[in-house]
Amino acid sequence: MSEVYTCDGCGMPDVFVQMTTWLDNGDIAQELNHELRVAFIESDKIDAVFWEVEKAIGMPIDHLVINLVGRGLELYLDALIPPPLKEMVRNRTMDIPTFAETIFGLAHNMGYGKFEFLGYRYEEDDDDFLKIRITKPFSVLETSGAIVGAITSATGGENLVTYEQVSPEVFEMTARWTTYPEIIKERLEIKLHKEEKGDVELERCHTCGTPLRLAPMCRWDIENGVIMNAENGYRMAVLGPGLMDTVFEALEWELGEEVPDLVVDAQRRLVREGFTPIDFTQDFQETRTHLALRGLGNLRELRMEEGGAAMRLDNSCMQLLIVGLLQGSYEQAYDIDSHVEWELSEEGSLRVEVTPS
Repeated sequence: MSEVYTCDGCGMPDVFVQMTTWLDNGDIAQELNHELRVAFIESDKIDAVFWEVEKAIGMPIDHLVINLVGRGLELYLDALIPPPLKEMVRNRTMDIPTFAETIFGLAHNMGYGKFEFLGYRYEEDDDDFLKIRITKPFSVLETSGAIVGAITSATGGENLVTYEQVSPEVFEMTARWTTYPEIIKERLEIKLHKEEKGDVELERCHTCGTPLRLAPMCRWDIENGVIMNAENGYRMAVLGPGLMDTVFEALEWELGEEVPDLVVDAQRRLVREGFTPIDFTQDFQETRTHLALRGLGNLRELRMEEGGAAMRLDNSCMQLLIVGLLQGSYEQAYDIDSHVEWELSEEGSLRVEVTPS
């Protein structure tokens, strides 16, 4: 592994700092393109949410999720990977292993797990494949989709990944050519982020500009691609929230209008059972800071009491997971079953109200 360089001021890894920038409106954006929003969130229960939805629907959705994530990340990487680099891969002046190692370095810094190259064939026919091993993936489904997106962005075409667990926390994943379902080709579109001014104040490192709160909060193991939140003990990873939101929308298009309620309820149950990445019983300013550190939006209003909970979050993203997070937090805090309603404005302002059942 190459040497890891860190900021002289706060100690954050240079690659992470160079890829992300915290805005004053509760966003985190890609440093080179502020139209591409990211989030830095606890990732322990991402697969659990999808599998709870799968259980409720009664049919497997893993490969649909993988394809959706892959297509979405392809669009994301198309804006990140320079066209000359992709052309070098396609005309064979850069081989696939060399390109893959570049992507692996990014993945390790984003908390995706440890990636190892196992083999490939690239002759642009049906026998082509790419095989890698991932140890401690932050999400099996999201990581599988990430492989699809990366290889598709580099080589073109359409790809599918299959995965196999070979030992505890170790998976081998194989990408091959495929043809995407029409829903993926026609309806999946990553929405570009419109940057707006805000009033979120985060104390910054004078050297790199990263919020100072992150350095003591995060524990980095870049060699193994693991980022841990030292404050709450959860794994963290950098995700594209627009991609997550689009995956949920596409699942709704394909599987039915009950999907948003199922996602919210899955998150609610996980939180009530003990998954508490953000403590909504904290004071307003502390909760606002935690949401902004994760790039989830600009908290404007928050109420959490036995009689109910309410929140207004401007410039929001990953809304279904946030709704379930607030509802589950209320139920866990007061041991009360509840009902939740939410609405999302065209400007991205999320209003949530939780009431006792």
